[in-house]
Amino acid sequence: MINTVTLNPAMDKIIYLDALNIDCMNRIQKTEKCMGGKGTHLAYNFSLLGVENRTFGVAFGGTGKEIIDILEGSGVETKYLWYETPESRTNYLVVDNDRNCTFMAERGTTLTAEMTQELLAMMEQNMAKGDILVIAGDASNVEDKEVQVKLLQIAKKMGLKLYLDSSGAFMKKGIEYHPYLIKPNLEELSELAGREICDVAGVTTALDELPDIPAIMVSMGGDGWVFRYQGKTYRGHGLKVPVGNTAGCGDALLTGLVYCLEYTEMPVLEMLAFSTALSATCAMSNQTVGFDIAKAKELQKDVMIEEL
Repeated sequence: MINTVTLNPAMDKIIYLDALNIDCMNRIQKTEKCMGGKGTHLAYNFSLLGVENRTFGVAFGGTGKEIIDILEGSGVETKYLWYETPESRTNYLVVDNDRNCTFMAERGTTLTAEMTQELLAMMEQNMAKGDILVIAGDASNVEDKEVQVKLLQIAKKMGLKLYLDSSGAFMKKGIEYHPYLIKPNLEELSELAGREICDVAGVTTALDELPDIPAIMVSMGGDGWVFRYQGKTYRGHGLKVPVGNTAGCGDALLTGLVYCLEYTEMPVLEMLAFSTALSATCAMSNQTVGFDIAKAKELQKDVMIEEL
């Protein structure tokens, strides 16, 4: 069973403008609304792929109830603590006609140490040895600053297979717990390496310096990605598609990787092409979560991948 956790879930409101102009009136063309948060995105996406999964989190008020309803409606086994007040956060994504995406995120309600302790206890009660735990996103809204380390400790104690998509000091700490896969971006890889990394050559050198992690996906935004797996390194190029918005593309890519690694026997190049195509279809939509599986299968033949 795949398990995800989201400490700071959200609803995303996407606002489309002709252009974002400062200090004047901006006329909104249209708006979209969907669920936000890395762990919630992954849970929803796994359900789209027909994968049984369980998700944990903390939600507040009517916004939090909306998040829970979306998760349950998608078929996810949802284990959330819910409090009547205050409100879970709303994030705002402003997209102009050039498809520039400006993201504005509310901080979110601070979780007390008691809340996070109850959440961790619920996770231990519901997960089992051999399960998969995907830890994604940050934990900036918690009193207990060790909560993510405690998640790692639970994974180790329970014998869970760990996938890690986080940043900063927690990513460094997480590597000590032998994750099966990590997914840093260039900035996060730079933090791990202790120097600025800005190109493919720098990425491959930094990967040589990391501990033995079975799978490492380094996302490079519009420049594609570098993936190291089974002793080989691959360079993938992003698909050129009409962009609705770019939020959620990384979550779609990670969903595809976990799905292919755990539930299929796809050859590595096919796995990478399919995951990249899923991410592209997310970019093509007006939502920050989800993808078009049928369209991804059409697009994957166009994904350019080379072995380095």
